[in-house]
Amino acid sequence: MGEQVTEATVLVNNDSVAVIPESIKFNEGLGEQKLRPTSLGGGKTGQVYSRNVDTNIGRVKFEIPVTVPNLKLAKGWKSNSNRNVVQLAGSTVDGTFTRTFNAAALTNDYEVGLSSEGNISLEFEGAAAI
Repeated sequence: MGEQVTEATVLVNNDSVAVIPESIKFNEGLGEQKLRPTSLGGGKTGQVYSRNVDTNIGRVKFEIPVTVPNLKLAKGWKSNSNRNVVQLAGSTVDGTFTRTFNAAALTNDYEVGLSSEGNISLEFEGAAAI
């Protein structure tokens, strides 16, 4: 069976980030693949496999609370272009997992919710996870 991974440590540029629980999502960056059918004649068919390298981008999303230090962090990551490194690490009784996204840029024009439960949603894109 296995135990569900429900929490992870998030590091950006080797600094631990306090994230909103349940907000972490990532995409490995392995891209999309496609199978197309071919006709071989006589009722026989085949397949052609292709990779869409346009989609080979790793993505990490998470939310952080609106605090003055977090506003400074977000602005710094945004200013850092694609020179950020985002790392995820988690563990369960089954073992551990880590993912590192190099050359990561904070790509969304994040919105800051000024309220008692306001968060900043951040979306990084970079190289495929390693």
